[in-house]
Amino acid sequence: MQNTKMPGAPTATLSEAVRQSIIRDLSVGALQPGHPLDERALSERFEVSRTPIREAILQLAAQGFLVISPRSGASVPRLSIVLLRELLELLGELEGIAATFAAKRIRPQEKAELAESIAQCTAAAEADDAAAYQIANDRFHGLIYAASRNGSLVEQIRSLRTRSAAYTVNRFDSPGRMKRSALEHAAIAKGVLDNDAAAAHAAMLNHISIGGKDFAEFVSGIPTELLDGGG
Repeated sequence: MQNTKMPGAPTATLSEAVRQSIIRDLSVGALQPGHPLDERALSERFEVSRTPIREAILQLAAQGFLVISPRSGASVPRLSIVLLRELLELLGELEGIAATFAAKRIRPQEKAELAESIAQCTAAAEADDAAAYQIANDRFHGLIYAASRNGSLVEQIRSLRTRSAAYTVNRFDSPGRMKRSALEHAAIAKGVLDNDAAAAHAAMLNHISIGGKDFAEFVSGIPTELLDGGG
């Protein structure tokens, strides 16, 4: 997390800037489950008073990104296995809907960009370059979101991705995962490029969803200290 100076501005504006910065940290896994948020440290980092910090924390808690304890203050929540599964199931369904909309609404220029992103994903996977693949992966999904033309849907997807980010940040580290992901992207893109909504939806659901044995293997790779032992 980098130090971020925020020049003088209304408290509401400062609070929103702090909120967005913390969300960015959460979305890349820079803030791990169980990590406490220290108001003084945040105040020094952003060079603002504690008032916008507290407002941002309250907003993030209301959105499920943070939890507040009377004794220990604000922290990043640890998810139970059950809640993590629920979030990933819901994410899969919403991503499938985005692919459905994209297949119906994508524009010619966006089709060219989507095809180019598939080439980038394939090249990064073949080179076994996880950093490059992450960039290509983000671009691919961003293009699907843009083509869906439903901002409210995309907002919900990004929220779920942020809440589960700490648990999926190393998902491309497992052997062969990047190549499988690239093939799945190609199947999604084919449905979208062919304007085949049903095929796009099915391919995206297959790409995002984690169930059965796959979910068991996924959970087994999560450090126990990141999980809520409540079930």
